[in-house]
Amino acid sequence: MLRREFLNCIAGITVYGLSPASIARQRTVNIGVVGGGIVGASIALNLAQAGANVTLFEKAGPAKGATQNSFGFVNPFDLDKHYQALRLQSLLAYRDLDTPLQLGITWGGYINWANDPAEGEVVREYAATLDGTVDAVRMLTADDFHAISPAIVPGTISAAFFSALGGHLDPVWVTYRLLDRARSYGAKLVFPCEVDGLEFRRSRLTGIATQQGKFSLDRLVIAAGVDTPHVLSMAGFDLHLRHSPGILAHSVPIPELTKIVYDGPGGMEFKQMANGRIVGTDHLEAPDILAHSEIRQHVTDFPDPSVRVAHGTRVLQRIATVLPGARGAILDSLTLGFRPMPVDGFPVVGVVPGAPDVYVAVTHSGVTLAPILGRYVAEEVLNESRVEALAPYRPARFAGKPSSA
Repeated sequence: MLRREFLNCIAGITVYGLSPASIARQRTVNIGVVGGGIVGASIALNLAQAGANVTLFEKAGPAKGATQNSFGFVNPFDLDKHYQALRLQSLLAYRDLDTPLQLGITWGGYINWANDPAEGEVVREYAATLDGTVDAVRMLTADDFHAISPAIVPGTISAAFFSALGGHLDPVWVTYRLLDRARSYGAKLVFPCEVDGLEFRRSRLTGIATQQGKFSLDRLVIAAGVDTPHVLSMAGFDLHLRHSPGILAHSVPIPELTKIVYDGPGGMEFKQMANGRIVGTDHLEAPDILAHSEIRQHVTDFPDPSVRVAHGTRVLQRIATVLPGARGAILDSLTLGFRPMPVDGFPVVGVVPGAPDVYVAVTHSGVTLAPILGRYVAEEVLNESRVEALAPYRPARFAGKPSSA
């Protein structure tokens, strides 16, 4: 049922771009990718599959940055129609990759609901973003909610909807699968390896200097998450990201209760992973309180492990108020991550102004967009072309403009 609904939803959506076999390969091009998260891994795979000589440079280790702290929700939802279309294209790309690469994506759908009237209006607005897409969103009564998701006790419902388009994945596992396939096409992974500088002859890239030596390169793709502005500064481009911390509680595995991703009242968001772990949060942003002042200002860890345990226990207890089967679930860990969030909320993808051989790809929605960005970035970098679907997201929109962190 869910698969049929999903395919109905995306009927008529075209994934623009070229297959790897159709990308021009007049000669082998040496391309570096900075960043071993899910976006960098997807870009490296597509470049290597198309015949480039790819070296991926990772500061710490694969999926060690924002990727390992991601919720792993793949979805099309956004108020901006163009961005929504790009996200829908990426869901199609995930469908193509899921079985061949054994990504293990759970296509269980998504429920968003609210208890009070004010939040209910927000839920209805969110549902309306997919108006005109066949069977994409179904508004739910209390009876509908129970029929679709009997594991949840939602309380009084002011508004609720279900979408078959939502899915979830383990972002670390998917990153490793992408990297494994990239290596099968000859890509090399170098870590731990921090980039110290970019080397140019006039405006053309000749290579990079790293903590593991110098590497000659024809082109470079920077997909380094929150470190992207630092690496971009070496190319003379100033880009600011909005500081955006977030936490996720992870329980030990419990028996399966649901496959759906939930967006509940008051910022509560949770899922159950395929391995049985409950993963979620009760605040999308760190609350503005004294205890969080350092975290809200810059990248840092909790001052004491007991704070981590207290946050994680609280989150799991709150989730259990609507998911009774999770009562007593034991906290395994709590992650604190920092999202690579462009200041206007949209991806920054394209050639860096003033450095024609340097390319950037940074976005908050890295998990959702990874497969389509991998495909489009490879086409643009190898062919020195421009994919129309990426036109609104060029870094040039920030050139010469003051931007706030």
